[in-house]
Amino acid sequence: MSGDRRPPDEGRLIQLVYYGYVAASALARMLPEGVAYGAAELGGRAAARLSKKRDQVRRNLVRITGDEPGSRRTERLLVASYVSYARYWLETFRLVRERRDFFLDRFRCRDEEWIDKVRARGKGAIVVVGHLGNWDAAGAWVGARGERLVTVVEMLKPRRMFEFFAEHRRRLGMEIYPAQRGAIEYLCRAVEEGAVVAILGDRDLKGRGPEVEFFGEKTTFPAGPASIALRTGTPLLVAGVYGARFDDGRRGWRAEISPPIELPEERGAGAVQQLTQEVARHLEHFVALHPEEWHVFQPFWLADRKRKAGS
Repeated sequence: MSGDRRPPDEGRLIQLVYYGYVAASALARMLPEGVAYGAAELGGRAAARLSKKRDQVRRNLVRITGDEPGSRRTERLLVASYVSYARYWLETFRLVRERRDFFLDRFRCRDEEWIDKVRARGKGAIVVVGHLGNWDAAGAWVGARGERLVTVVEMLKPRRMFEFFAEHRRRLGMEIYPAQRGAIEYLCRAVEEGAVVAILGDRDLKGRGPEVEFFGEKTTFPAGPASIALRTGTPLLVAGVYGARFDDGRRGWRAEISPPIELPEERGAGAVQQLTQEVARHLEHFVALHPEEWHVFQPFWLADRKRKAGS
């Protein structure tokens, strides 16, 4: 990570944000586990009351559950969503000090054999995850299994913020590549070399991905996972990751992995859309199991994006 000298293109406000994250990381690592998780829950509940995004989070939850916007379940899930997101940040800051045995013990994955079965075909595996639970913990678990884990991460401003989080993920055993030109080619090479490539497959940040149906409404998903699968001849796996509290009170995670999504026989223009719709269908299943763990607080469906653009 770069030194403490402020780059010339960073204002003091951005500097305060950066040092705030650094301080939060140090504090999260110092606190005992129970105290840290308790603080995260209090912070999440406060955010649920104060956040300007709560109406959008409510709309997203209603689409997933089909409940009424003002129902007790919707309001309970709304608060639980902010608590889950606070836990994610707490864990992001804390996990860098944990070793291989920690993740092998605390991460429980059903159907993990699908990764091995796909890799046995002679290349790596492509695992598509959503903003669901703690995907960083999933990556650390793959690394703890002895696999090479490669992923791409959105660039953050300031640049030092990106480096800060990238360094955290490297310490967890992930190989990080920034989301910039050449990222798809880099991930394709990693698959060809036998790596496990983990890629977020729900939020289409540029809004130019294939149009799919998700919980009965139209949205777009990123084309990256399908493009990598088609270029490498590798099927897609989709995973759901959720926070868990075990019988002994300790915190950890549970995950499920779908059977492989095989490539279509026709590799024409519709292949990317077809594969992406299958990814959406599997992610829909995983999100429906624990909607409060889906950390998407922005306008996600096309109708909401158009509403925001017109406001």
